[in-house]
Amino acid sequence: MTNKTYDLMVIGGGPAGYVAAIRAAQLGLQTAVLEREHLGGTCLNVGCIPTKTLFQSAEVANTIRDSGKYGIQSALSGVDFSAVIQRKNGVVKQLVNGVGYLLKKNKVDVILGEAKLLSAKQVKDTKSGMVYQTKNILIATGSSNAVPPIPGLKGERVIDSTDLLSLQDMPKSLAVIGGGVIGCEFASILNAFGCQVTVIEMLPHLLGNMDSALAEATAKQFAKEHIRVELGAKVKSVGDQGGQKVVTYEKNGAEGTVTAEYVLVSTGRRANSAGLGCEELGIRMDRGFIRVDSRMRTSVSGIYAAGDITGQGMLAHTAFEGGTVAVENIAGGNRELNLNAVPKVVFVDNEVASVGMTEEEARAAGYDVLVGNFNLVGNGKSLAMGKNEGFVKIVSEKKDHAILGMHMEGPCAAELVTVGTQLIASELLLEDVECTIYPHPAVAEAIREACLDALGRAIHA
Repeated sequence: MTNKTYDLMVIGGGPAGYVAAIRAAQLGLQTAVLEREHLGGTCLNVGCIPTKTLFQSAEVANTIRDSGKYGIQSALSGVDFSAVIQRKNGVVKQLVNGVGYLLKKNKVDVILGEAKLLSAKQVKDTKSGMVYQTKNILIATGSSNAVPPIPGLKGERVIDSTDLLSLQDMPKSLAVIGGGVIGCEFASILNAFGCQVTVIEMLPHLLGNMDSALAEATAKQFAKEHIRVELGAKVKSVGDQGGQKVVTYEKNGAEGTVTAEYVLVSTGRRANSAGLGCEELGIRMDRGFIRVDSRMRTSVSGIYAAGDITGQGMLAHTAFEGGTVAVENIAGGNRELNLNAVPKVVFVDNEVASVGMTEEEARAAGYDVLVGNFNLVGNGKSLAMGKNEGFVKIVSEKKDHAILGMHMEGPCAAELVTVGTQLIASELLLEDVECTIYPHPAVAEAIREACLDALGRAIHA
């Protein structure tokens, strides 16, 4: 046992954990982070950052393929997949080192070990046997890839997203089980590299609970890019035949198969709470996730939780905010986590993004819904970019014109969704957008046009 008592012990050095630790140090709290593997967590090491680094390589490949339509003569001679992975590793290393530097700069102690909660005031590192005293605890242990109970998923060349990011040779063909965000992103990326891809999704649409217009748009993208999609298909087993993997599924009462070199399992996430000792301390749980209130407090006084481990949002940017809210409350503040305006982005070839309520959610919540749409075929910048397939959809309330949601497919969607996030978070109205001057030519003009369309006075549609 150490003689040192921390104001805050953060368990987990991922997005929620390291951001919370830095903010806690800024607030004058003596803080430590206990991390079992790598600083930066899933997002930085095997999630958001490496995936988007691969996505950028895929974008370059697609740009070269399309160069002729811009009057530039070029040809894609091949993809050096090992070099793509090497570049990804370099980006990850730089950012992980950056997190370590920031923690050191803010005088946060970093302890590499495995945490076990002994009480609300004691945390044991089971690797070293050391017991640490702390006034408060923040659990930010994140999540891991979930494996559904399908026969054959533990066989050779059946991989998850972490495994795929470590491959040195590109698969010639890939069957993706799960058509959510992660599955669709990898399908788009690998397809751009020349891999033959099939996506098998149990739901009747892609992208889970995102707006139906975005799901339909992504399905159309995939069809155009020759990515096979099987919707409403329940996977029954994964086997081997002639050196290939065979995925057997049931669809509309009939059996179908997909043959591929590799199978990617992308069916969701599970909480990293096993072995922490949460149940022994009486912390309320829900299927392994830790229950928290809007101030990130658990059911045990002095213990907080943030990030994927709470099951809220399951996104790095939600984790950043959740960790910040937790430590500001620990320091005596009065902050709540507001999840009404959390942006979601899917990095497929033609990006899709969403924030706020979908049209379906707004109607289910009892709103009298007013929808505005603007097709990018009428947007000058999109046309100049050669990327005018897409749209902006605004979901608003008919009575007072409050903006409830924004959904977009098109170039720069990952950046432009921030505009919609600000509109919703600031509780702005359609008329507030109408009286705002947007730059021209810009893809962002489509947001204003969609709001004008909801008001019945779009100019360029």
